[in-house]
Amino acid sequence: MFEGVRRTRLRIGRGIDNSARTYRQDRALLLSVATPIWRIPLARLRPVFALAGTLVLNVVFWTMALTLAPGPWPPQRVIAEFLSTSALLIMSTNLVLSTRAAPLEAAFGGLDKMFTSHRLNGLVAAAVVTTHYLVMPKSPGWVPSKFVGYPTIILLVTAVLVAIAPRSPWRRLVPLRYQDWKILHRFQGVLVASGVTHSLLAHPIVLALPLMRVWVYGVAALGLAAYVFRETAEPALLQRHRYRVGEPAHVAPDVLEIPLEPEKAAIAHRPGQFAFVRFEGGPTREQHPFTISAGPAEGRLRFSVKASGDYTTALQQHLVAGSQARIEGPYGGFDFRMAPGRQLWLAGGIGVTPFLAFLTSVEEDRDVRFVWTVHSRAGAFYLDEIERTLALRPRIEFTLHTTDTEGRPRLVDLGLREPENLSVFICGPVQMRDAFIRQLTDLGVRRGRIHYEEFSLR
Repeated sequence: MFEGVRRTRLRIGRGIDNSARTYRQDRALLLSVATPIWRIPLARLRPVFALAGTLVLNVVFWTMALTLAPGPWPPQRVIAEFLSTSALLIMSTNLVLSTRAAPLEAAFGGLDKMFTSHRLNGLVAAAVVTTHYLVMPKSPGWVPSKFVGYPTIILLVTAVLVAIAPRSPWRRLVPLRYQDWKILHRFQGVLVASGVTHSLLAHPIVLALPLMRVWVYGVAALGLAAYVFRETAEPALLQRHRYRVGEPAHVAPDVLEIPLEPEKAAIAHRPGQFAFVRFEGGPTREQHPFTISAGPAEGRLRFSVKASGDYTTALQQHLVAGSQARIEGPYGGFDFRMAPGRQLWLAGGIGVTPFLAFLTSVEEDRDVRFVWTVHSRAGAFYLDEIERTLALRPRIEFTLHTTDTEGRPRLVDLGLREPENLSVFICGPVQMRDAFIRQLTDLGVRRGRIHYEEFSLR
């Protein structure tokens, strides 16, 4: 009995630790509002620009529509309907982003930025819909639109709370497994459909403005079409990459290395990319994103999975050789080849995985400074592999920084020359990444030359 109690406490403790970690990760975008604009890397601002662009376009269409069809429109109702159409457009855009389409990924600079945009859009849509409800003049009695509108608002707010649950400090009070979160998240198309139905039943001003009808309901139709495609045809198309799991091996007590061999067609990935993986022999059959920790080699893949959550911890115990895996991808724009000239690579902990793929693909004459920060030398689980690879690439200067003996890393101590011409690639925990970004901008590194990917997509 006491052993059972101990295991329960361990699970609760791990949930609290994960909650605090994911909460810190999600603060990055919100804290950027208070960060001076010249310190924020341009890549982080793309979700904000995309959201602002949607709102600006809605302002433009409303202005044109009201100019073409002037009428005695009540100002309060116009404002309320501007808010409702903005929310509907944002939510419809999220459905399109959920398709993970390659052109959209390229426009955002990586799937991780698209996911950031998706989260930001959801939060703003919930706030805008709530404001719409407060501003909109209320009709007496229970008209048909209320029977749809009120449940839609409740469902949207609930969906947002569910979406941010894995990244909130109160996650410990309402445990939510990844597969539960993902299943609930898949009903976002129902919210858009409910929003359109509510709009049509309410007989809004939008119906009297031809330009607005085309703009609002056209984007909503596009979003719903993307949602239907994603939930029906696309999963079958994305399961074409079948792999066989090799012999999993622990390179550290909490890091499992998973080799995979293609059964038929292999994915063509670039160093630094990641893929969504569904292990048939894993604890669940849900997809999870993992960085490919080896360069392209005859179609083979390798993932290095750290036990940092419920799924990844269970995976270390359940996965067996010979089981099947289904791969979707590759995704991501974290590629050292996108930046010419001298480079600085900054890795933190398990964030070393994309750089392992970099090392096997980098040109011998590339001028690179590579710094890997770990808590202790015992946590440098890929040090031998890195040193073997570096023996063939003498121009890469490598530094292992251990915080237990050397304290927090200070980039000024690296003596970087001409930092304004340096390209920097960062992968690691959010707090470490943001500290590096502040130091880099202080040293004179240009924002457009700082590249990173979000450490967590959820």
